[in-house]
This record gives sequence, structure tokens and C-alpha cells, in this order.
Amino acid sequence: MTEPPYLSMVVPVRDEREGAQNLISRLVPALEASRVPSYEILLVDDGSSDQTAELLEQLCDSEPCCRVIRLRRPFGKGDALAAGFDEASGSLIATIDADLQESPEELDRFLSVYDGGADLVIGWRHERHDGIAKKISSILFNGMVRLAGGPPLHDGNCGFKLMRKELARELPLSGGRFRFMPLVAAHWGYRVAEVQVTHRARETGQSHFGPMRAFPAMLDLFAILALLKGRGRPGLFFFRWGFFLSFPGLGILSYIAYLRLIDGTIGFRYPLLALGSLLLLGGIQLLLAGVLTEWLGSRERGRPAYRIDRQQRGVVTRELDR
Repeated sequence: MTEPPYLSMVVPVRDEREGAQNLISRLVPALEASRVPSYEILLVDDGSSDQTAELLEQLCDSEPCCRVIRLRRPFGKGDALAAGFDEASGSLIATIDADLQESPEELDRFLSVYDGGADLVIGWRHERHDGIAKKISSILFNGMVRLAGGPPLHDGNCGFKLMRKELARELPLSGGRFRFMPLVAAHWGYRVAEVQVTHRARETGQSHFGPMRAFPAMLDLFAILALLKGRGRPGLFFFRWGFFLSFPGLGILSYIAYLRLIDGTIGFRYPLLALGSLLLLGGIQLLLAGVLTEWLGSRERGRPAYRIDRQQRGVVTRELDR
């Protein structure tokens, strides 16, 4: 029986046909030159429309350490990562973006920080070769995550990461929630660290993330905070605020009703009536949101959103000859 590899390198890929050859030709030598005793490479094709998956499968035929996992349609980077994490066999899981703007040859730096006691090691692109819009949005994003209670990282959204498999399989990743890995890991008590990495300008393909991602990122942050504050029950977050608003609103309206019955008029208290109505209606809406969230969560809890089309079989690990 084949021993499981020490490291699983998970690479989400979408419409990267131009860079597929470079991806394989750099990943394999980089892992062979690293100090990991054994490894596998999982290339998760996120519903590419330019025959990227077919080309990767051809390239991997001569590399038994590589495996291509094909999703039925584009589910997003988070679900692609989840598919790779679920299929990974290694006790350690590394991720890197398919454009290779970060250097896989620097993996040993991550291993050194991990050996020092970290559970999640994230790359820090201290000299980014991206446009000014991306740099500004990254600064704002990292500041927002720190304000929300995240660890004091310079670059929490770098695609080059190394983590324990147990942590990787617990993380919420669907939608844009993969961006908040450090926040969630730190909240759960895992040790999060960062290491400086080299960053290069993109040479092929195009980014699937534009400036409009800031709006869904805010929604994902609220969803993550609700999940963490509710201890895995996001509906509790809405229930708590629903009751917090409903009871004062109900008290105000009860007082107004009492005045109307006793005095026959509420006099000048119409602003108070409006406030009570708004509080009660807002509270009821939050309570209903909590019920809906719990219902959807009970249906989807433990079920990944992605669906695999097919994947290559056969040997997926290579023992390094050292």
C-alpha cells in the first residue's frame, strides 16, 4: 500500500491554457528541490472554457505526482480550494495561484516557519507588481480584517499558503470566504504567521478578481463574523440582534397603546411611535433572517457546494530520492 505524501500542493486553475506548460514545468522541479520527503500536486480546474483542463491532463500524463480534478462548472476559487483540500492526502497542504506570481521555489521558507510552531503560514507580497487599484484595495482589505479581529498580517490574501490538513478541511471557503482564512484560523486558536515572498507581474492570462469584489467581500466578512460569533450557528447572530431590537420596540408600542386607551390620544409622541415601529419591524426581519439562515445551514452543513466532473486516477505521489 502506497504511503500518503507528506505535502499536497493544491492549485486552483481557471482559463490558464497559456501558462499551463510553465505551471507544470516550475511546480515539479520546485517541489523536487524542496526538503519535503514526498508530495502530490492537485490541479483543480474550476470549469475552464479554454481547454485548460485537457492540456493539464496531457501534461500530467508524464508526471505521476500530478492529478487534475475537474469541476463541472466555474464554482469560484473557494470551492476549487475546498475540492482540492478534500481530495488531498498529505498531512500538510500548500496552495499557490496558477499564474505563479509567487515563486514555488520559496516553499522551504514556509516550512521553516511552520516548523517553528505555526499552523497557517501566509505569504507576504512586500513588493507587489500589481496595479495601483489592487494595491489600494489590498491595504483596505487587510485593515478591515484587522479591525474585525484578525491577526496583524501585512497581506492576508496572498495565494501562497501552507497549513495543517486538519485546519484546511475545517475552514469555510465557499463564495469569497476563502479570503478570511487567517481571521477564522486565529479565532479558532490556531497560530497564524507570515513570511515574505517574491512577487512578479502576471505574464499570461487575466485576473478573475476586479475592483467590484469589495462589495461581496464586505458581505462575506459579515457572514464570517456571524458564523464565528454564533459558534457555528450563524442564525444565533441574527436571533440575538432580532430580540435586542424587538423588545424595546414592543415596549415602546405597548406604552403608546396604553396612552391611546387611557387618554384617547398619544399627543406629540408620533416620533416615538415611528421609532417603536421601526425597532419592532427591524427585529422581526432579523428574527426571520435567523430562521432562514438556520434552515439553509441545516440543509447545507457538511455539504460542499462544488461538484466534481472527473479526475485522473493512478499514482499521485512521488517519493523523493534523497
